[in-house]
Amino acid sequence: MTPRRSPTSRAVGWASLLAVLLMVSLASAARSATPDASARALARDFPGGPYFTVVCGFSHRNNDDPIRFPGQPGRSHNHTYIGNRAVDASTTAATLRGGATTCDVDEDSSTYWVPTVFVGREPITPLAGLVYYTKHTNGTVVAPPAGLKIVAGSPTARRRQSKSIVSWSCGGVGGTPRFAALPNCTEDDALELEVVFPNCWDGKATDSPNHKRHMAYARGGECPKAHPVRLPTITLVLLYPPLPRGAIVSAGRFAGHADFINGWDQDELARFVAAMNH
Repeated sequence: MTPRRSPTSRAVGWASLLAVLLMVSLASAARSATPDASARALARDFPGGPYFTVVCGFSHRNNDDPIRFPGQPGRSHNHTYIGNRAVDASTTAATLRGGATTCDVDEDSSTYWVPTVFVGREPITPLAGLVYYTKHTNGTVVAPPAGLKIVAGSPTARRRQSKSIVSWSCGGVGGTPRFAALPNCTEDDALELEVVFPNCWDGKATDSPNHKRHMAYARGGECPKAHPVRLPTITLVLLYPPLPRGAIVSAGRFAGHADFINGWDQDELARFVAAMNH
């Protein structure tokens, strides 16, 4: 049986988590006003290079997927959205732009979504969503093109996926060890989901029939020849409250994944990304 910590240490743990969220939010706000600051960010273990961060609150849930099942409401397993407030099966890149958002950067009306975590029949609302845009490639990165659609991880996986793409942890951002499936955290530890999107684009299509072929992951900082356009790595981090044993993921045990449709104001996004090349 796992020993319980004292109420005092539990309170300190949650105070620390809230302090981290506040610091990230304030840092993001500062970079929003002066994106050149992101160019001066030092490489570290996480996120691993010059970056800027967008902090997004929970938006809504539904059983839609505008990338895999456009125009087919209710076709998907349940999803949890952050960012744009009005996403459903009929959503397109055009309907996103300029829309209301839960993110702290008003110009980011993109939508980011993941399968919903449930305890029994109760869906669990994430405490916060952190979206890191990081330079992980050699050479100049450019802004993701308008309307780009990306799926990271497999929504149909029945075996363990690479933890370099989809992973869970206990205790907050960057926690270790990493797990391929939702772990049983202690009652004092926040649950974290981290999904890393591919960062190399073919330079042609904003989507592809399987929603994968137009994108690839860089290796050793280099993009493959078929995907020569270097983009920032989008890393989506969702933090959840401590959960009891038996929590499940709507897509299945090993089917962690995340989706993104670019709904940014392109001029603002380009300004942020350009700062990472200085």
